[in-house]
Amino acid sequence: MAQDIRELLKNDLSVPSEGLKPNHEARFNARLDANFGAQAKAKAEGYLWMKIAAVLVVLIAVTGLLLNNPFSASIQQQQPTEANSVASAETTKVQLSDFSPEYKQIEDRYLASIHMELAQLNVNDDNKAVVDAFMGQLEELNQEYDRLNRDLVETGVNDQNIQSLIDNLQFRLDLLLKLKEKLNELQESQFDEIKTNTV
Repeated sequence: MAQDIRELLKNDLSVPSEGLKPNHEARFNARLDANFGAQAKAKAEGYLWMKIAAVLVVLIAVTGLLLNNPFSASIQQQQPTEANSVASAETTKVQLSDFSPEYKQIEDRYLASIHMELAQLNVNDDNKAVVDAFMGQLEELNQEYDRLNRDLVETGVNDQNIQSLIDNLQFRLDLLLKLKEKLNELQESQFDEIKTNTV
């Protein structure tokens, strides 16, 4: 039952054997334009507006992604605006060493002494309450140092701000030295108490 279509067309007498008439393609296109020209143009214009709308949607989506992207946030922070300068002033922390080598030596000396005193603390159940009380005061001085640091960033470098930061470091070191003395006194009194109880 299956027949080759070429054989069918060769045997069909209704198909002229000389081929297509001259200008067949031009007449065919004219008929298409006459019957479907307005619809085709309307579809083409409709597709144009859809393409424009699609491009706008993509642009809006990319812009939204860039604004919420951490990478773009770092780019935005590089552009100086008033809101960014306030935000960066809150997050930027400067050190005295940023201003002068002399300040660096002073700051390094105090910080090294503070860290050394903290490392040498011998905390146990007997002196925990005293240590906690001193650590609360030390935390207040740390918060004050951070506030002074923000003031320095906001108002700029001046002798009063620098001196306040140095004084804060000095107070922290003095507080730790007082804590060390107090712990030594507690240890000696406990030793004396043990001595008197054993005699």
